[in-house]
Amino acid sequence: MRTLLVNPAHPQTFWSFDKVMKMTGKKALVPPLGLLTLASLLPGDWESELVDMVFQEISESQWDRSDLIMISGMAVQHKGIIEVIKEAKKRGKTVVVGGPWSFHVPEKILQAGADIVVRGEAEVHIGELLASIKKKDFGRIIQSDERADMTKSPPPRFDLLDLKSYVDMGIQFTRGCPFKCEFCDVTLMLGRKMRTKTPDQVLQELEILYNLGWRRLVFFVDDNFIGSIHRTKELLKELIPWMETRRRPFNFSTQASVNMAADEKLMEDMFRAGFIRVFIGVETSDEECLKDAGKLQNVNIDLDQVAQKISKAGFQVIAGTILGFDGEKSGAGQRLIDFAQKNHIPELFTTLLQAGPGTDLCTRLKSEDRLLSMDEENISNQTGLINFVPTRPLEEIANEFVSLYDTLYEPEAYLERAYHHYAEMDPPITMPFKMPYPWELRAVGIMIYRNGVLYPTRFKFWRYLLKALWKFPTRLDRFISSLIVAEHYYEFKNEIHSSIQLQLKELTPELKNICYTKPVMECGCEPVGESINQCEVHAV
Repeated sequence: MRTLLVNPAHPQTFWSFDKVMKMTGKKALVPPLGLLTLASLLPGDWESELVDMVFQEISESQWDRSDLIMISGMAVQHKGIIEVIKEAKKRGKTVVVGGPWSFHVPEKILQAGADIVVRGEAEVHIGELLASIKKKDFGRIIQSDERADMTKSPPPRFDLLDLKSYVDMGIQFTRGCPFKCEFCDVTLMLGRKMRTKTPDQVLQELEILYNLGWRRLVFFVDDNFIGSIHRTKELLKELIPWMETRRRPFNFSTQASVNMAADEKLMEDMFRAGFIRVFIGVETSDEECLKDAGKLQNVNIDLDQVAQKISKAGFQVIAGTILGFDGEKSGAGQRLIDFAQKNHIPELFTTLLQAGPGTDLCTRLKSEDRLLSMDEENISNQTGLINFVPTRPLEEIANEFVSLYDTLYEPEAYLERAYHHYAEMDPPITMPFKMPYPWELRAVGIMIYRNGVLYPTRFKFWRYLLKALWKFPTRLDRFISSLIVAEHYYEFKNEIHSSIQLQLKELTPELKNICYTKPVMECGCEPVGESINQCEVHAV
């Protein structure tokens, strides 16, 4: 069987980094890890090709020599997924679709023409899938509640990639998350029980990348890298000497929960192992909103202290935050601005709250008759408005969102945060200097020209650059990298500004100001459950 694995294109999002791609000469941020893992599960006598439509097109020769088209993608890729399905069926190909979007809308994908939709993890369903393909048992959804045994998951087929086209490589250590935030669908898809690969498996995958000639950035795509802290520490124990004997070929980044800051040994070992960037889910500084959203791991914690501890340990903090929670008070956007400025966080990844399919938030809002739209155009795309009736005016929330990006991603403000972020680090070890590649020098040159010549902040840029060279020369490369990344934010804030303002103009005055007030019963209590005829105390 000749198989074409397809990662469909997607529109500009927070994670596109198109401007940075142009500066570096790269074509995509990170490869489609799910498809690479799927390729490893296919029979050894099958021929596999990968097309990443983020920067590639399917050629006529690839269409001609393919028997089977296998597609995976997220909600933000929904248009691309449908387009590939239709083109493949027009050419008489067998089509299999999986991934996060198919998990939530498998019937819609069948209706679009897919022969088989896989809802869940490939490792669990591969046997049934191969049997269905062989028997041509089409028009069906393959699914079960079973979770994959990560210790049996094969190394991804990194050899299928055009490595030089990517900024990052991706690998996975864990699946699942022990927490249950109302707005997140991770536990629905992957469960709350943490499952991990063994340290040997992770080192094997890194060895493959190393032998293929990959260096620099590797992203651990785990939703929560420290969801099982003792297993994470077991991995780090093996990873540290592996990295040291190979002269630290990689820099790692990942995602983690705020309890990372409470374990100094964990942070020290992560840094020694090569981790330098961590995405932390802060969400909001409003505790009542955190409680209502089920983000209990962030309650009764000093989030300022969390950010400062993690950055001092040597990590660049990327703080994930959200606007639009129920019960959120006016000025939430300014409070997030203050949080970023106080803690010198260069990258604050802020989105408007959206109720995605399958989330507990979506279920609750449906029961309260508050959903406005489930249009995939906005879901998972950071330029889309809130898709439900909020508890304060929609226009007010949207304007705070736009103001946040306009304020934080003004060059002078970003420059100051970035400088102080790296100046205040005190990591346990000093990273050795690495000779830059030509593509890195190209990006540095463009950044210096823009910051040092074109921008009105040029004098402050040169002052901070010289101060950085004097105060933290061993982290100068990281400071410079953050200024290269800033070019993406300067562009993306304009995209947010224009897109949100355009959407607001299209809303009626009623929708702009519509607000939801939770019903209060005659007894004065708030209702519980889905019925307004129940409260915790009185029988009504």
